[in-house]
Amino acid sequence: MLFLIFLFLSCASTRYVTPETAEPSMEWGPTEVSATVDLMVASVQTYFENSKERPYIELNKIQNKTSEHINTNLLANEIATSLIKRKIVFVDRSQRADAIKEIELSQRGMVSANSALPAGEFISPNFKLNGEITDNVRYVDGEKNQYIVVTLRLLKLSTGSIAWQEEKKFLKVSKNATFGW
Repeated sequence: MLFLIFLFLSCASTRYVTPETAEPSMEWGPTEVSATVDLMVASVQTYFENSKERPYIELNKIQNKTSEHINTNLLANEIATSLIKRKIVFVDRSQRADAIKEIELSQRGMVSANSALPAGEFISPNFKLNGEITDNVRYVDGEKNQYIVVTLRLLKLSTGSIAWQEEKKFLKVSKNATFGW
């Protein structure tokens, strides 16, 4: 009995690794997120450096159109964080109601003059960043072949045109799960 308890406890260990050194797995994980973020951020930053246009980006939800659960918010947040660190401005219109309340208090004289918020300084987004993750799964000779494509695009709101688009592709090949000793 003590041997089983020892075996159970010794198998239940946790260690931290960086996303870049994480082992690939059958599921979407840190390896795919890290590789996608690195490519997308570098590509969109290059686009804006070459376009000379000042971006104000609104982030739309990235759609998961795959056969597995993927936390698209994690991917979107990491991309936004990396771009914000590079001085790309994001506009979050979902927070405007709170800002408007504070501006209204300032305009009514209910806030001290040295901290009053001025009206008319909201920024409208000139781009929307959106995309999707799609896959195609095939089973060949006892292996699962999952071709995953992450596509992100920037929609230029003034023209309705796609100003930038990038893809990150993965082909994950894994043995079908079987139980054995």
